[in-house]
Amino acid sequence: MKRLISIGGGEPEYDTPKHIVDAMKKAMDEGQTHYGDFRHILELREAVASKYHKYGVDVDPEHVIITPGSTMGIWMVFRKLMQPGENYITMDPCFFGYYGPTEELGVNAVPVPRYKDENWDFHLSDIQNATNDKTKGILICSPDNPTGSVLRDEKLKEIAEYSIENNVPVISDDIYDELTYDGHKFKSIASLPGMKERTIILNGLSKTYAMTGWRVGYIIAPDQETYDTLFKIQMSTFLVINQAMQHASIAALAGPQDCVTEMVKKYQAKRNYALDRWAEVPNVQVTKPEGAFYLFPDVSAYGKTSAQMAKYLREEAKVAITPGHLFGKQGEGHIRNAYAQSMADLEEGMDRIQAALKKL
Repeated sequence: MKRLISIGGGEPEYDTPKHIVDAMKKAMDEGQTHYGDFRHILELREAVASKYHKYGVDVDPEHVIITPGSTMGIWMVFRKLMQPGENYITMDPCFFGYYGPTEELGVNAVPVPRYKDENWDFHLSDIQNATNDKTKGILICSPDNPTGSVLRDEKLKEIAEYSIENNVPVISDDIYDELTYDGHKFKSIASLPGMKERTIILNGLSKTYAMTGWRVGYIIAPDQETYDTLFKIQMSTFLVINQAMQHASIAALAGPQDCVTEMVKKYQAKRNYALDRWAEVPNVQVTKPEGAFYLFPDVSAYGKTSAQMAKYLREEAKVAITPGHLFGKQGEGHIRNAYAQSMADLEEGMDRIQAALKKL
């Protein structure tokens, strides 16, 4: 019986780099097992600030909140910005993890379409038409999940102008900031004129440093009032993340970055391989990802919904893939194929997918 191969999830195949693990062990050996500063270790907050300085954003370490994963950060920011019945604008397709906190808090996501034939870009007119007096934020992610597209400077400028004109804060999910290819580079919207004070930044260590299981994220607040509210939420929920993990995070952010460079090279090679394999499949359209580690092929020509296709591939090919409808209305007819897994699994998974699709 074939084993099930998963090439749908955003789980890096690589182990956490050794110098990060060693920093965790050292901290444990030295007795770093107590609460510590509830604001978290200053050196860690300074490392976050230093990271964003290279993006042209002047970050005050006193405005950095450390969170148990970036998903917790999403929930905290939604809770800060919105009351039940209020809404935020998000792109469609987008990471389905945004919708969980939305439902739990009683707030509303207002999706605006992105256009596949335009590199998955949005139209500013759609954002303007979706805005009303209950709109309290606009959420962006670049590079994004599930398409891997990177927002161009002109699109960031459009969002910045919209934010300023409508007094709508930007929530910037930067979790894939270091994972870009072909000369494309992440640019922080907070670096644009007038945007530092109206951008809440979300990020974490999971994707860049293969630390998904460590659950370390952070929020950069634009001002003291936002920080104070987020800190109150922190103190009423998780209090603080453990000290040893904070020391490991310092090693990740402030230590050698050659491990990241090497992982990005490998991701790019696997992306190119997966693109070549999908190009062999008739009637499938795939936009070339510029970052993250996902492909989002359009398989609608096979006459199945994304859920039906995912079910078919799981049963027929023993390949787990993520159905596109989970990412929004514009994701219907697509499936998400991650290339974060091993090359061996990617090769076998694509062999099986091609064989299964030939039967349709």
